Amino acid sequence: MATRSVLILIFVLLSIILAPLYSGVAQNLEGRWVLGFHGGGNVWINDYNTALVGSGGEVMLRYGISPVFSAGILVGYEELKSKEVPQSSPFQEYLKLHAIPASADVWVHFCPGEQVNPYIYAGIGTMIYKRLNGDGVYIPNSVYKSSIDMPFGIGVEVFPSKDVSIIADGGYRVTDDYPDALKIGKIDGYAVAKVGVNVYLGTSNADADAQRLKEAEARRVEDLANAEARRVKQQADADAEAKRVKDLANAEAQRVKQQADADAEAQRVKQQADANAEAQRLKDAEARRVKDLADAEARRLAQQNGRDTIIILEKGKTVVLKGVNFETNKATLTAGSEIILHRALRALRASPDLSVLIVGHTDNVGTAAYNKKLSFRRAETVKSWLVGKGISAKRLSVAGKGFDEPIDDNTTAEGRANNRRMEFRVLE
Repeated sequence: MATRSVLILIFVLLSIILAPLYSGVAQNLEGRWVLGFHGGGNVWINDYNTALVGSGGEVMLRYGISPVFSAGILVGYEELKSKEVPQSSPFQEYLKLHAIPASADVWVHFCPGEQVNPYIYAGIGTMIYKRLNGDGVYIPNSVYKSSIDMPFGIGVEVFPSKDVSIIADGGYRVTDDYPDALKIGKIDGYAVAKVGVNVYLGTSNADADAQRLKEAEARRVEDLANAEARRVKQQADADAEAKRVKDLANAEAQRVKQQADADAEAQRVKQQADANAEAQRLKDAEARRVKDLADAEARRLAQQNGRDTIIILEKGKTVVLKGVNFETNKATLTAGSEIILHRALRALRASPDLSVLIVGHTDNVGTAAYNKKLSFRRAETVKSWLVGKGISAKRLSVAGKGFDEPIDDNTTAEGRANNRRMEFRVLE
């Protein structure tokens, strides 16, 4: 029963210790002193038939001999309890020890350098104690007695930081056969389960070596950086001198080149001026030729379409401006259209009290929306032309009908040409 209680206690303590998430922190044990404070419970195994759970604690001081082995001392206090049920001679009904164990111990660590490090330990030492019965009377007196104390056990150490660890362990302490005042049976001893904190003092050998290597590497890197800086400066000085000599040579070459370029530019400007003069002469001649051809074509078209007739505006009447044409899919007037527009201009000037709605029409090639926008833009072009010649914009309004109001058949080229027209609708 007592042994099972101790095992349950050890299991609970280990669960509490190992519950935190893995932090990734590990510790080098070699070359470091460790001071530990542990507390927990115990079960005294002796010649009495009923074992009870007592409390106790210990202080540990150890030194890391290597990453795997460490040695030190354990000094503690244990309150050991037992009971005889039913009482029989020569037993007391209840017996308790105030015990102070001290031992020299060796630890073996199985996972050095890891955050979770299981271990076993064993040692040898002594325990001094006083006995009390159920009435609180010392047996046989209040003088301390002594016994051997041989601890051994197993545990685990978890490192939340590099300088502190949390431990949980369980073990057994072997004593001689006399702490229970009865030399009639098995050798006495007590099982323990403890948790606690270990504090690491100083710096481990591995950490010290790592720091020395780190400092040496830092000095090496600094020396290399300084050497490279000197080399870079020397190279920069050499490059600067080479650049100065090169700049002087380039400056002289640039001066000579600029002089040559200036002479060449003067010659080029003269040649360009001559070429421009010749080009302008040819351009003017071509412009005159194009204008003469356009005028001749306009006269021919005017004669062909009867455009020499005078436009007369009357209220409520519509006049088709035959001969006012535009480039395909554009609102740009074609050559010869201005002849008809001049006729319309004279008609508007002759009737200054009349207002006109300028209406654009198209054939049915393309969508209705596109043709309405195109016819409107063409009517706007006519209005802008007339306003530019002095007609008040207040007298002119515009509309675009697209192909909604055809006057001929859109299935023939001639019919589509007639439907593409510009109208003056004289307002009442």
